Amino acid sequence: MAKGLFATYHPAVCMLFFLTAICFTFSTQHPVYVVLTCIMAGAYLVYLRGVRPFLRSLGMFIPMVLFVGILNSLFNSAGATSLWKWGPFSVTVEGLCYGLAVGGMLVAILLWFSCYNEVMTEDKFTYLFGRKLPTISLMVSMISRWIPRMVSRGHSIYDSQEALVGCYDQSKNGKLKRGIRMATVLTGLGMEDSVQTADSMCARGYGATSRTSYARFKWHVRERIVLGLLIALIVVNIVLLVTGTGSFKFYPRVSAIEPLWGYLTYALMLGLPFLVELERFKR
Repeated sequence: MAKGLFATYHPAVCMLFFLTAICFTFSTQHPVYVVLTCIMAGAYLVYLRGVRPFLRSLGMFIPMVLFVGILNSLFNSAGATSLWKWGPFSVTVEGLCYGLAVGGMLVAILLWFSCYNEVMTEDKFTYLFGRKLPTISLMVSMISRWIPRMVSRGHSIYDSQEALVGCYDQSKNGKLKRGIRMATVLTGLGMEDSVQTADSMCARGYGATSRTSYARFKWHVRERIVLGLLIALIVVNIVLLVTGTGSFKFYPRVSAIEPLWGYLTYALMLGLPFLVELERFKR
């Protein structure tokens, strides 16, 4: 079942939005832009999955930001404001700020990919690229299905071995044997699934003609309006980035953050799914 109203839109609109969000996140390390994309991606992920899964993921994201920030400040001594110096290592305010910005950018990208996995299902991806890129779309859809299945089976095998804990050696060698046994079982199950999938594809005539999709997505007026708005916001933000609005200097000193109207257009572009959700209040 689709999560949110935006997930029910045409796959081309959803794909363009996520490509835009990820590409713009890659394009600038401006602190305001990084904070905006983290907030928008985190809020959308909370809307799709709920608060608890998002809070659990913060346990991984926050240490990542701190790790990248500290690591960059240790090995990049550029900057005029020194905080701490020990031998060849020198920590500067500028290096720490740049590392935190890069760490925030990486977290935002992971958040957007998490949102993408919730909205862009296998049938949507196949519908978009099944005819033009049949092999690649098939591989992506199979991998996206295979990885969660193997993880689930791995947990099942691990739980089964834990139930028989009295029959296994709990030393390091015993744990190593259990790990090897789990990998062997997963490999066998994966090979068996591959053979069954190949037989099923052959029986259904895969490759005999051009590929079709069982899902049908039609364009509606609302989707054309949202697509036009998204393209307009993309053009405006590209112009702002090219003209230097999204530029920010960390070295030799951190630039001052100035209030710019470009922040609003950037927030509107990344918050497009929430603008779409406003349609519910009109009903």
